[in-house]
Amino acid sequence: MYQEYQPHAILAPYIDKYWEVKGELEPGSYMKILPDGCTDFIFNLEDTGNLEDNRQFIAKPLHGYFVGAMKTYSELLVRARSIHMLGVRFTPCGLTVFTREALGEFTNQRVCLQDLNLLFHEEFAVWLREKATLGERLLFIEEYLLLRLKYAETIDKQVVWTAGLIRQAGGLLSIRELTDRVCLCQRHFERRFKHATGFTPKEYSRIVKFRRAMDVLRQVSRDNLFNVSVDCGYYDSSHLVKEFKKLSGSSPVVFMSLPEDVPITYLDV
Repeated sequence: MYQEYQPHAILAPYIDKYWEVKGELEPGSYMKILPDGCTDFIFNLEDTGNLEDNRQFIAKPLHGYFVGAMKTYSELLVRARSIHMLGVRFTPCGLTVFTREALGEFTNQRVCLQDLNLLFHEEFAVWLREKATLGERLLFIEEYLLLRLKYAETIDKQVVWTAGLIRQAGGLLSIRELTDRVCLCQRHFERRFKHATGFTPKEYSRIVKFRRAMDVLRQVSRDNLFNVSVDCGYYDSSHLVKEFKKLSGSSPVVFMSLPEDVPITYLDV
């Protein structure tokens, strides 16, 4: 039902993945969308509004949306049985090569493209729907992005480098260590980081640590919960459970039963 696709090599520094959700869900059920440190554009290719949250967001038919940096999980209510969504997931900082907008203004928001002048036109979902195959749709997106790349904005290389450093360290570096390495005062560093990613460095580090622990949990048994906690930078298993409840709405044990080789972006409820 959920599949991911790699971007063109030229776009790989900016696009994490293209993704598609297509199939049938049970109306009245919920999808828990997990934070991943990225931002997305999503396009509803169905003729019905099929998902909604508790903030008056409804995925209207043949509409596109920008999903800002999410600091915790969110629940989407399934309203219709059939679902067909196509998405473009940007790397942290990746979207800033296409826009000067401050991404910190969109944290924890889903905004309809009708209300936003940000990279994709409001009719983009309709244009994608007119394509006959997934391959044609992905090619259409890539050609559009490659064209826009010719007019690229200047990217904040210090923030890109620091975000990479946070990922390499599994989210375990302190803010003091990060500011020392990037040679900026904390306030100025945090402002630039949030402008480019939608997160503060602390918020981004927290999500990176959570995602690393989530991946490790899929490879171990319940007996190793304490070891996973310590290895991933949590004080103990109680701290790990508390963080997972906040960021995913679920116990760490849930992730132990999930297959290792399948990307996890949401949980069915």
